[in-house]
Amino acid sequence: MFNIRAIFKNVMEYVSLFMVIAFFSGICAKGPEWLTAFDYSSILGKFGTIAGSSDNFTGHGDISVRSAFLFALSIIPGIILSLGVLSVAGYLGALNAAGRIFSFILKPLLGLPGCSAFAIISSLQSSDSGAVMTKDLYDQRIINRKQRCIFSAFEFSSGGSIGVYLTAMPIISAHLNIPILMPLGIILVIKIVGANLIRAYLSFKNEEIDTKVKGPNEVLENRNIKQSKENISNIADAFISGAKRAINISLNIMMPNVIMAFVLTAVLMKIGAMDFLGRVGSPLMQIFGLNGQTMVVLVSAWFSGLGGVAMGATMCATGEITQTQLAIITPAIFLMGAQLQYMGRILGVIGLEFRHYRLMFAISIINAIISILVMKALV
Repeated sequence: MFNIRAIFKNVMEYVSLFMVIAFFSGICAKGPEWLTAFDYSSILGKFGTIAGSSDNFTGHGDISVRSAFLFALSIIPGIILSLGVLSVAGYLGALNAAGRIFSFILKPLLGLPGCSAFAIISSLQSSDSGAVMTKDLYDQRIINRKQRCIFSAFEFSSGGSIGVYLTAMPIISAHLNIPILMPLGIILVIKIVGANLIRAYLSFKNEEIDTKVKGPNEVLENRNIKQSKENISNIADAFISGAKRAINISLNIMMPNVIMAFVLTAVLMKIGAMDFLGRVGSPLMQIFGLNGQTMVVLVSAWFSGLGGVAMGATMCATGEITQTQLAIITPAIFLMGAQLQYMGRILGVIGLEFRHYRLMFAISIINAIISILVMKALV
């Protein structure tokens, strides 16, 4: 005899899984108006601009504690929405369905459980949401320390890959002599390669990890207990529970780390470290058949991803670098971009051990070098 209730529950889990994936993937963004109700970016929206200006309340052109505070403040709504929706997904059983489906893909590909699929999808759109979701996975013991480190490597190199790339493309697209989406494809593939290099390194080092990770059934059981304790009996309660957790993480973890990263960036720029690195690194670019100006672009990107994109476009427009040279370094700009900011916004939020920070910086540079070699072969 069929258990109709169990069948209905399983169907709802897969339906909710599909809806959450669609919500974070952006596939509903270009549809009819009603379909954008199921799109993360559309629901999150944008801050209005100040009258007589194209800027919102965060402004532009400054790197300081004040600007860092406003920037961090602007991130909080996205984190609240992400964890709120993820909490609803857990309430509806979408995480259980994800665990059953994506384990066959993520386990061999990255050594991660299927339940982490949402965090991966979200991290491709928003580095901040992905970092918060990853921390949540670790706090619930769905992933262990080794998996958290692998996850961090995937997210840290080219954080928010799709969202950042599509945002930056209008700046640089007119100067590229290759298909616009080609660098993005290279970026996504190399992110996986880099994460697996970290995975192999950790296995070689045989680092001690916490092995008490929950299986899918235990995750479900503990989530039900937690929801019962929090008196979660409907979707609204689930969303509010996730939103409260997001506010706690934003104020106590994300904001202090973002401000710290901005302070460090401002200090290094004011003492001339950026120009120094550009001069010292110029001879290295000759190994790849590139001129010294390309190193200046990459160093700029290391401090600010969009700043590096803008500098690359400007240098190409003035003839300091060629279109081919810009195409070769484009994936590298993103793979090693905004490292100081991401140190706070991603690694600090995730809670990665400080001793592993050097691995994250190293793998981003390695990813960038690999991308340059690949692009030289393709362009």
